[in-house]
Amino acid sequence: MTPEKFARIREIYEGLLSRPALERRAYLEAECRGDEEIRNEVELLLNARERVPDWLAQPLLGQIPFAVPRMEGRHLGSYTLIREIGRGGMGSVYLAERSDGTFQKRVAIKVVQPGRAGAEFISRFRQEREILASLDHPNIAGLLDAGETEEGLPYLVMELVEGQPIQQWCDARKLNISERIRLMRTVCDAVRHAHQHLVVHRDLKPSNILVTADGAVKLLDFGIAKLLDDKQGSGLPATETLAQLMTPDYASPEQVSGTPVTTLTDVYSLGVICYELFTGHRPYRLSSAALHEMARVIAEVEPLRPSAVVDTTEPRAGGQETGAAITPEAVSEVREGDPAKLRNRLKGDLDCIVLTALQKEPARRYGSVEALEQDLQRHLEHRPVAAKPDDAWYRASRFIRRHVAAVVAVALAAITVLFGLAALTWQARLTLQAREGALPNSLWFTPFWVISSGFALAGCSAAVYFFRPSKRLLAGALAGGVAWALSYIGQYWIGFSLGWWRSRLAESSDPLGILSVPVFLLCTIVGAVVMLILSALGRRFGLKAQMLFIVFLGFLQPGRDRVWFTKFLPVMTADTSIMPFLSAAAIYMVGFSIGLMITQRIGSRRATRL
Repeated sequence: MTPEKFARIREIYEGLLSRPALERRAYLEAECRGDEEIRNEVELLLNARERVPDWLAQPLLGQIPFAVPRMEGRHLGSYTLIREIGRGGMGSVYLAERSDGTFQKRVAIKVVQPGRAGAEFISRFRQEREILASLDHPNIAGLLDAGETEEGLPYLVMELVEGQPIQQWCDARKLNISERIRLMRTVCDAVRHAHQHLVVHRDLKPSNILVTADGAVKLLDFGIAKLLDDKQGSGLPATETLAQLMTPDYASPEQVSGTPVTTLTDVYSLGVICYELFTGHRPYRLSSAALHEMARVIAEVEPLRPSAVVDTTEPRAGGQETGAAITPEAVSEVREGDPAKLRNRLKGDLDCIVLTALQKEPARRYGSVEALEQDLQRHLEHRPVAAKPDDAWYRASRFIRRHVAAVVAVALAAITVLFGLAALTWQARLTLQAREGALPNSLWFTPFWVISSGFALAGCSAAVYFFRPSKRLLAGALAGGVAWALSYIGQYWIGFSLGWWRSRLAESSDPLGILSVPVFLLCTIVGAVVMLILSALGRRFGLKAQMLFIVFLGFLQPGRDRVWFTKFLPVMTADTSIMPFLSAAAIYMVGFSIGLMITQRIGSRRATRL
């Protein structure tokens, strides 16, 4: 190859690098003028340049210091730099304040690092300026001004955001899952606004989403954002290293594979943020992996369901808060308070929502950030979500969750009406049998126990709805109800034995069948309701309130029995002296107390972990 031809190849190659990517092909065609040898050599140089790892261009021992004046204290336009408050891959961010005396205002000023002042980074910095200027949203940090330093370094004057990364902010305030979802909907709205202006962020992560002390969300750092209608091109090479273009932990499969980036890339990153915000874990462990291994994991490995990952223990990943390992207890403590409760909260809808956003193929994700935001809102409103397969049972369960109070009221009314109809039907049947003279007198009171059972079940359902007991507490209440049922039946057995209660029906000493299994089961249900009430009183007012309520019930119950079974249902006579009354009250109070102790013992016992 002649020196003249080599010089010509170099001239065309350098001319290509100085032009936007979309203009390079036309420039190459015009300059080569059909000379295939020159064209092939130039294309080989371009291909070789794209395959060179960028770390080869970095100093072995870090950045070489550039001879530039100290930035703190310098004046940039109307502002004075106070101190550096952050540094990224392209620039440093300084706290600054207005110094021209017009008014007082603190801002953040982002300046290109001297070591990054090449044409490529200057072009990208200017693109960030254009992007920020086009976005006007309350949850996106706004651009106030721009300019260049004396050395020709461009800078941006931006709104100062004093806050914490969204993950740290939520954990510090122990927000539950619903509160975190509402915060993520605000983030989605900001990203949706950017997408409407044809801007893809491409670097969404917790450190770029700050939350202020009053709960305002601010989206930051559009340094590697992409304009979808960038007809003029950015002047940047077609490919750059993984470390320059993204944060691997939050990068999408198309970013690591080099395929075209769309708005669905941001949908994937939002899915990763949701995963970490809800579970305390990241979908993948990438902190110690090589770049090619990171790309393989992101593109091929399927993450665990959020509801399943909360039960795992792992060391904290790079970039997360330092400290002890991530454990189920540590994760749930700042979310729902209990690993089982957190697991149940995530199971179902949220599993489907997060995993849909994390699909490897963009076409299988949500079609837009707005679709993700809408599904999060549907979940909060207990409506069917688009990410979950639809069926009649799922729609019915969502309807019940949306209208719990109405459904419970209808259910209680239905239970009462059904048992009332059963009692009336039974009463009519007994009346017909009585006309034929084939009815024992004691059966007249069976309808009373039927309708009483209906009221007991309705009361139990209402107690479960209003007090929302855990499964363990409900089991404890039922066990406590058994203890009270034994005391109730035992009190009557003692009364029958000592003559405190006497039947008015000659054929039976127990005309109401109190000493029977059906009545025992009914009393167990009533006792469980009382145990739930006592537990709620204890949580709200303490032990003294529980004791006062037990004493009140202890004296109320024998008085009610005497009025009910001697006046309204006059089938028995009762000894009206004080001794039987006090004995019955004492037995009831002992039954309530033992039942409460059993309830608390079972209901508050911690689950044993295998």
